[in-house]
Amino acid sequence: MLKSNNMANKKKNPTIQLLTSTLIVVFLASTIIIFVILPAIQQIKNLKNDIQNIEQKSEDQYKKIKLLKKSIAELDTIKEKVIPLRQSIIEKDEAINLIQNLEDLAIEKKVTQSLTIQEGAEKSFILNFSIRGTFYDCLQYLSTLEQLPFYLIIDSLSWTKTAEQTVSLSFSASVFTK
Repeated sequence: MLKSNNMANKKKNPTIQLLTSTLIVVFLASTIIIFVILPAIQQIKNLKNDIQNIEQKSEDQYKKIKLLKKSIAELDTIKEKVIPLRQSIIEKDEAINLIQNLEDLAIEKKVTQSLTIQEGAEKSFILNFSIRGTFYDCLQYLSTLEQLPFYLIIDSLSWTKTAEQTVSLSFSASVFTK
C-alpha cells in the first residue's frame, strides 16, 4: 500500500515538477535578462553613442585641419597681393612730398590748382581739389593722378564750364597712410 501511495505521488509530481521546472526556467531567464542582457544592451548603446561622438569630433577636426591647410596654402598668395597695397599707402611724413608732387603735376599739365587738406577717418586724410584749365588739360591731369604709385580714392567729380575754353573741376580724394 505504501508503494501504491508513493506511485500516486510520483504520478502527481510530474505535473508539479513540470510546472516547477517551468517556473524555475522563467525565473532564471528573467534573472539573466535583467542582470546580464539588459545591462549589456545599455552598455552597447553607450558605446555606440561614444563612437558617434568621437566620429563627429574627428570629422570636425578633419574639416578644421583641411581649412587650415587651405589657409596656409593661400597665405603666400595673400602676402603677394598685400605688397602692392602696402606700397600704395604713403607714410604720414610723405604727405608734404605728395602735396609738392601734386603742385608740380598741376604746373606740368598746365592747370591751375587749389588744394586743401583735412583730417579723414582713421589713418587717412582728405585732399580737396579745385582745378581750372582746358577740358583736355584737366583730363590729362586726372589721367596722371590715376597712374600715381598710391591710391587716391575719388567718390565723385564735379565739372563746370567757366569760359569758352576753360572748365572747373572739383573733387575730394581720400589718401590712406601707414
